[in-house]
Amino acid sequence: MPDLGERGHVMGPQPIAAIVQPPAEMLAAAEQLLNALMRGDHASVEAMTPAHVRDEMMAVAKAIPPNKYDKFELIGRARVAKHYFLKAQLTGRNAEPFKFQFRLGATDGKWTVREALNLTGRRSAWSR
Repeated sequence: MPDLGERGHVMGPQPIAAIVQPPAEMLAAAEQLLNALMRGDHASVEAMTPAHVRDEMMAVAKAIPPNKYDKFELIGRARVAKHYFLKAQLTGRNAEPFKFQFRLGATDGKWTVREALNLTGRRSAWSR
């Protein structure tokens, strides 16, 4: 078999990198946001949202009836650089599941919402 040169440059299956575990502070911020949304605590949601994203986050918050949902589940998670995209599903006893996607990023150690999108009733790869 001929020598293919530097083995590091050969195309083919590559080893899969180790999974990077998200910071505990990010997961705590996501839990805080989701609990505030389920309670209908719009002041807490606004406190976690910078001004440039406030309209889209408040549209999601207003679409969630207060105290209708009692559990949440993170059903998707992705990381790009130091931002985390999360897909959450809220469930309640007599309520249709509510799905939405949001992005969290940290500035000076404080995790804030950078983007939010209501996925309920939409058909996409993220809404399955």
